[in-house]
Amino acid sequence: MEKPADVDLPILTDVVELRTSTGSTGLHPLPDEAGAEDLGLHSAEELAALQADLVSRALNLTDELLHGAVREMEGVMYERVLDRLRAALPEIIALALREHLAPRRD
Repeated sequence: MEKPADVDLPILTDVVELRTSTGSTGLHPLPDEAGAEDLGLHSAEELAALQADLVSRALNLTDELLHGAVREMEGVMYERVLDRLRAALPEIIALALREHLAPRRD
């Protein structure tokens, strides 16, 4: 499968056109606000409400996912701290007992 050498790949600043087999892009042109309702499209207010709803839902999901991740991280950190305490506490207590209960040399 060879690619023609003269075909340039689009870059982010190039306009990429979508075409179907019929030559149509499948995309609706953006009408001016006055003609939008005549074409059966939503009004600017409806589109703004839809955008606000989508943003709200996305932010709610993000908030839920972040809170879940923080709870998981807190759980992991809690377990790590307890594991370190379990490992270090016996030695700390043994050292303190030896120091305080050792026979005194007066």
